[in-house]
Amino acid sequence: MTMKNKLTIACVALAARSRLAVAFTATAVTGTSLQPATIPEIHWTVPGFKVGWKDESGNWFDEDGPRDGPPMNYWRQSADQREYNRDMDVVNLLLEGSSATDAVQLALEKLEGRNSARYPSLSRKVLGQWAPIMVSNECTALVAKNPGCGSCDCGSFDVDVPFVMQIERTDGRRWGASNAYGIFDLKLEEGEGICVSAMDISKNMKADKANQCIELGSIEGVPLRIGSISYVSDYIMIQRGPGKTIDLWLRQDKSYLGATDEEKKKYHLI
Repeated sequence: MTMKNKLTIACVALAARSRLAVAFTATAVTGTSLQPATIPEIHWTVPGFKVGWKDESGNWFDEDGPRDGPPMNYWRQSADQREYNRDMDVVNLLLEGSSATDAVQLALEKLEGRNSARYPSLSRKVLGQWAPIMVSNECTALVAKNPGCGSCDCGSFDVDVPFVMQIERTDGRRWGASNAYGIFDLKLEEGEGICVSAMDISKNMKADKANQCIELGSIEGVPLRIGSISYVSDYIMIQRGPGKTIDLWLRQDKSYLGATDEEKKKYHLI
């Protein structure tokens, strides 16, 4: 199946699944003040290249139309797309209303099996803003159709969550060395100060490679904790709570894409 077709099918599937998710998640967040969440965009490892795809007849295309063969860096693009789809498939399962079913458990365990970080709690990828999609095996996201203007197909689906958690360095951002793929946040060091906050909860703590689960409180009945991270990527983070229950978080910031031009100027990276 081509990349273009996969993207189209994924959008159609999410639309169908989201209608089911409304009925399931409405009861999970009844009476809770919600805020909109966003679906993260794909992180292309090598930025600046047009995304290409091949149709069923073997013809190649990009955003400008037909082209003679695959674009430069197509195979890296394909790998990036697979990584994105793998994470988003799990999110879709949850928005579908599957919750902690065998299908979700299996998909999560497959992701956790791919975790290559020796100390995931020190990964730079934990930094940023995170929306809770599932906490303690319960779906916490509400999905509803946004009709758009009502006269064309510009409508979409909105995902709402009870809060957004932010994890940041207490002493400000630190950056790794520049490379061909960009400039990214530096990996956390053992004992480095971090702050975890969400609404009226704010906790300063030390980055800890032991990756222990720390309970921070609750927000409108939804537990907030950090630690026991079993998987973290550009797009999602999985934590295991008490009794191996699952917390799944969806990224809400763009730090995973690397420093922007404005950030490079602000932090004197250029």
